[in-house]
Amino acid sequence: MKYRSSLLLPAEDLGGAGTKTIDIDVDKPISRIEMTFKTTKASQGMSAPAPANIPKIELVDGSTILHSLTGYENQALAYYSRKGVVMDHGQHISTLSEVDIYTIDFGRWLWDQLLAFDPKRFSNPQLKVTWDEDVSDTSATVNALEVWAHIFDELKASPIGFLSAKEHHSYTCGAENSFEHIALPEDRPIRQLLVRAYRDGYEPWTTIDEARLDEGTLDRIPWEFTDLEMYYRRMKSHWPMITQQLAFIADTGALTFYVPMTDYYAGFAGAGLGATTELFHSNASSKGGKMVIDASANTNALAIVFGYLPWHSYQFPMGLKDEIEDWYDPAGKKPRLRLRAGSNGTNGTGQVVIEELFKY
Repeated sequence: MKYRSSLLLPAEDLGGAGTKTIDIDVDKPISRIEMTFKTTKASQGMSAPAPANIPKIELVDGSTILHSLTGYENQALAYYSRKGVVMDHGQHISTLSEVDIYTIDFGRWLWDQLLAFDPKRFSNPQLKVTWDEDVSDTSATVNALEVWAHIFDELKASPIGFLSAKEHHSYTCGAENSFEHIALPEDRPIRQLLVRAYRDGYEPWTTIDEARLDEGTLDRIPWEFTDLEMYYRRMKSHWPMITQQLAFIADTGALTFYVPMTDYYAGFAGAGLGATTELFHSNASSKGGKMVIDASANTNALAIVFGYLPWHSYQFPMGLKDEIEDWYDPAGKKPRLRLRAGSNGTNGTGQVVIEELFKY
């Protein structure tokens, strides 16, 4: 076949917490690395979002870091880059498996022949996955990590480089209206920026509500969004809506569930599977992706959840995403990102993710 999927790590219970290092023992170009992390739930409801179980995913070559994101950032980047993608199986029921998917996309799409990771160009490429099995479910004791590489086989791809994504900056937000100034790298073209504005149970713009990119002086400002809630409203015509299933147990005591979409009006449409059982949301909104569900009786339940802003992340495109020559070239421009804290700034954190073109 032109392509093949190679198992880099068969499903393995890694134990409670740690970092798993996996050698990239492949000679041919890789279009995507795909990871599944499965835990067996021991409790109903959730203590934290599922990506909290994966604090970091890295691709390294010796001391050189080629990719480095948290589980939240990894999934958020996938939601923005691949329309219709589902990264969370959505099953949150005690004794059953909870499965999340994480990917490293080296190309603009799967099987992009121009952009792919060529292991032969590196001396010792390794994947490092840091995990903690009992963050999302504090009673979980069973997990399994499985890793696949999607490889060019009979099709002889000759990539010019690959997409490299890293968390560039992380900080604790200051008081309302305080600013964080972040110098951006100048060495590679930038395809997109993500800004994650996190506070548990709150929509992102209450943590960071303004973003500006300038090029060293105030007369060179490529963009400035002084109200990120309005930015999100406008970008709903550009961003794909995130939609996924939710399978869970509802009971007469409120249970908390976390979903990727974190805007104020993230939607929930569900039904109990027992006769006449009613479901209702205990909170006034689903902001921050935190849904507290009650039921008129204990029951299995199914729902569809939908919305925007995956894992508290804004996307800022830096050119037409599929046109390599259109991406932002920061060389010599001294680019700076300025972020302003919102009303909940002192209780939140901010992260900046950069996806760049790494040329061979």
